[in-house]
Amino acid sequence: MKKIITTAALSLALLASGTANAAAQTPTEPTSTTTAATTTADATTLAPTARVIQTVAKPHKITLKVGNGKRKKTKTRAATVADLLALRGITLAATDIVSPAPTKKVTKGLKVTVQRVTVSSLTRTEVVAAPMTKQNNPTMRRGLTKVLQAGVPGSAERTYTVLTINGTKTKLILAAETVLVAPVAGVLEVGTKGKPLNLAHLKLWNKIAKCESGGRWHINTGNGYYGGLQFALGTWRAYGGRDFASKPHKATKAEQITVANRVYKKQGTRPWGCA
Repeated sequence: MKKIITTAALSLALLASGTANAAAQTPTEPTSTTTAATTTADATTLAPTARVIQTVAKPHKITLKVGNGKRKKTKTRAATVADLLALRGITLAATDIVSPAPTKKVTKGLKVTVQRVTVSSLTRTEVVAAPMTKQNNPTMRRGLTKVLQAGVPGSAERTYTVLTINGTKTKLILAAETVLVAPVAGVLEVGTKGKPLNLAHLKLWNKIAKCESGGRWHINTGNGYYGGLQFALGTWRAYGGRDFASKPHKATKAEQITVANRVYKKQGTRPWGCA
């Protein structure tokens, strides 16, 4: 079975340009209205046409960046961005992107960017991850999970449109996909028993636990402190730890972090020397 995916983002990029073929920049500009030869953006009709380049009496200071070149400050009498490009001898491929739009009037301080865009295609076979179907278990403690049935990955042949901007590959856009082997979904049992969990500041608690207990969330060394965050029993009880377990090391990691966030709300990280 083959599935085609519309790439709206690519269409927008391709329609953002004006003309075809690239040319070198020229340093000078005429001081009066000039007629120049340009080419159309239609890849099938490249016959030259004439357009009138509009200029203004007083030059504007702007900055211009073309392709992977450096942004340069310059002066121009061009009335619009399109006129600026024509005066500088900068022509565009059908896939190039100009910002702001070619119809934009040139004003003092305007920043003009021309991105040189090429489009190619890439086809490869990739693994398709197996989805997991979740199955709630009201008798299992919240925060615990168990794989009841492992999923089986599949494979697919995928064709990508490759956008290369200013010589650097930047984006792959999926254009078409043919599923070769369909993945088989797995089943994950999820515990829902007990109070809701709060896993805010997870990176912080992982860092503190690594220092306090070596990241061992079920440790009990008999020193009066328990679990990954080395709770004192009094603190655990004062902040509702018995919602989950009689002692911290008997609670899950998620439950210990939930209680830690209750402490954090009132005391911050002051109770932890490793914070």
